Amino acid sequence: MRYLTMAVLSGLLLFLAGCVTIHKGGSEPVSFNEGWVILPFVNNTETPYAAERAESITAALLRARGLKNLTEYPQDGKEEELSVGRNGEKRNKTLEWARGKGFKYGMTGTVNEWRYKVGMDGEPVVGVTLQVVELPGGKVVWSASGAKSGWSRDSVSAVAQQVIAKLLGSISAE
Repeated sequence: MRYLTMAVLSGLLLFLAGCVTIHKGGSEPVSFNEGWVILPFVNNTETPYAAERAESITAALLRARGLKNLTEYPQDGKEEELSVGRNGEKRNKTLEWARGKGFKYGMTGTVNEWRYKVGMDGEPVVGVTLQVVELPGGKVVWSASGAKSGWSRDSVSAVAQQVIAKLLGSISAE
């Protein structure tokens, strides 16, 4: 009986360790046939280029979901001028740029955690918030936030793919 209890508890711990904590906000159906743009993400971490890594993973996973008309924000030296940050003016300039290019939806996000925990095992930890903005009006039509801690053998990138895939899977597409 003791071994059965241990086996059940071990299985439960493995199940819980594989879970992603997700919180989803407003969700209106969006069209994957319209023009989309990945806007610059905000990096709230101490990890350099965490936002750019999250943008890249998000773009790849959106394409894998069938989004064909997806453009990534050009990194042509204007990133400082049009970068998204805590400053609302910068965010508005980025949205204005996307509207001017005729995109219907903009994917924006914030990376809140992207690191390995300090300690004996060094587990990877990722925390991301994503939003879909309907560009003509600037209305947020979908948002979700998720976080996950992986095993010591996992990479931060693999854990990020799991979190972002889970978040994007909750988008209602027409």
